[in-house]
Parts: sequence; structure tokens; C-alpha cells
Amino acid sequence: MSTRNSNNNSSRKTNKLKLALLTIETIGILILFSNQFYAQKKEAAQNDNVFGVAFLKSMYLNINYNDAFAAIKVYVSELQRQLLSGYEMKPIMYNDAKDLVDNFYKENLADITLNPVDFQKYRSKLPIYPVLVSSGLNGPLEKYLILVRKDDGIKQLSDLKDKKLGTLQNEMNPIPDMWLEVIIGSNRLPNKSKLFKYMTFGKTEAQLILSLFFKQLDVCVVSESAFETMSELNPQIKNQIQILQSSPGYPMAVSAFTDKFKDSKFSSNLFNILIKLNTYSKGKQLFALTKTVKIVPYKEEYMDSLKKLIRDYNKLRSN
Repeated sequence: MSTRNSNNNSSRKTNKLKLALLTIETIGILILFSNQFYAQKKEAAQNDNVFGVAFLKSMYLNINYNDAFAAIKVYVSELQRQLLSGYEMKPIMYNDAKDLVDNFYKENLADITLNPVDFQKYRSKLPIYPVLVSSGLNGPLEKYLILVRKDDGIKQLSDLKDKKLGTLQNEMNPIPDMWLEVIIGSNRLPNKSKLFKYMTFGKTEAQLILSLFFKQLDVCVVSESAFETMSELNPQIKNQIQILQSSPGYPMAVSAFTDKFKDSKFSSNLFNILIKLNTYSKGKQLFALTKTVKIVPYKEEYMDSLKKLIRDYNKLRSN
């Protein structure tokens, strides 16, 4: 009998010990999760004041990447300096618009710079709103030109059959290529791959114009501002090269803010700083690389010509 009581007492002591150990373990787990929760909460609170300024690598394909990113860091550091204390700005470079969309919610983004075609494509799919547009030598709308040599006998688009074409890479700015396809299609000509003898991509518009000038190309597509600049540097260019066709004006680049900052003091401060960045040397460095003179307030009417181009281009591609 005493042996049975002894066993029962021992069993109760063992159960109490197990219960005590389980309680301690549970408390330890709760403390651990609590510490992690408050650490994450603290980190999130700190990150609320760290804002990403997003750029796309695809928009700088004609520029050495290290030079482009160095200029971007200087540009963002100037934003940081001009903003109220307590905010931190950091540059983020995405490969292209798809990369940005796929990773949009991984960063606390405040400002995003997109080429206008990507902006129009994703503006309804992302929580962003347009604020500013780039403005070049000819203002916020840039025209594109089909250039040929005057001595080549090319008088109309049909004369481009079997000629050598030079353009910029499509990923950097798809508008010239889209416009060229639309204008060729609207004149009932074959598509580019059948119309031209061959097509090549230049790293810069200056390179394309010089290749045309020295008869390495028969035709090239460049911006009006690039042609004007090159003609000023070398008047012989304008004497020997003529404009075969000119496009409507299209926007250059769009700067958009994320919706969470809409109507906030932060977005108002950021807007006022961005609009004046062309007056600061650090802002001018990036502007010089992208042929931007300044950035100006966005107007929806700036997108009208592009919306029509996109409609015409999609209609052409669907036929």
C-alpha cells in the first residue's frame, strides 16, 4: 500500500515538473514572438521614413551604367538634402517596367520615373499618379524625324525600300519605333523587316546622325532636338541631310508618385523640390545625361498624341 502511494506521489511530482517546464517553454516562446513583433514594428516604423526613388535601367541603355547610377545617386542625395529632416531617400534601379511591377510592394516607393509608354500601360494597374514630365530643348513634347540624305533621291516613304535603317534600342524609348511602324503601315507599305534591307541600333542619336552623314546608313529615326543640336555643331549636317517625315510631339518621361502620399505634406515638399532641381548643379548632372532641361507639372493633354499612337499601333499589330 505504501509503495502504491509512493508511486502516485512520484507520478504527481513528475507531472507537475512537466507542467512547469511546459509553462516556462510557452512563456519563452511568447517572449520570443513578442520581441520579434516589436522589432518588426520598430523596423517598419523606421522604414516609414525611408522612401525609394525608382528608375529603370532600360531607360539608360545608351549611357554607361556606372555613370548613370552615379548621377542618380547624386540626384537623390540632393532630394535628401532639400527635404525636411527625418526623411531618408534611397535610389532603386529596376531592370525594366516588368521588374518594377513584380517588386513594387517590396519597397516603400515615393517617386517613380517611367517612359510614357510604360506609364500609360501600368498607370491603372499600380497605385500611382502622374506629377511631372521631363522637358527638353523643345519643351515637354518631343518630335521624331525620319532623316535621309539629300543626294540619295529619297522623296517619299516608298523610296525606303531596301534601304539601311538606323534607330535607337526599342527598350530605351519605344515611341520612335512605334511611330515608324504606324507611319509605314498607314502608307500601305510592308512592315519594317520586309521594307528595309537591314536595321541596326545606335547607342546614341548623335551616332545615328553621323552614320547617315557619312553614308553608312540610308535613313535614321531620331528626335528633333538631337538633329537640331547636331546641325548647330556641324552646319554641314543640315546642308546634306533632310527631313523626310516628322511626328507629332510625344512626352519624354513621366514622374509619378505613389498613392499613399497623395495630398500629403511630404508629396507637396517633394514636388516643390523636384520642380526646381534644374537650378541645382547636382540635379543638372542627371538631366544632362537624359537630355532633360527641366521637369514641369504633368498635364493629361500631354498624353493625347501618345494615346492615339498606342491605339494605332495596337490596331496595326492586330491586323
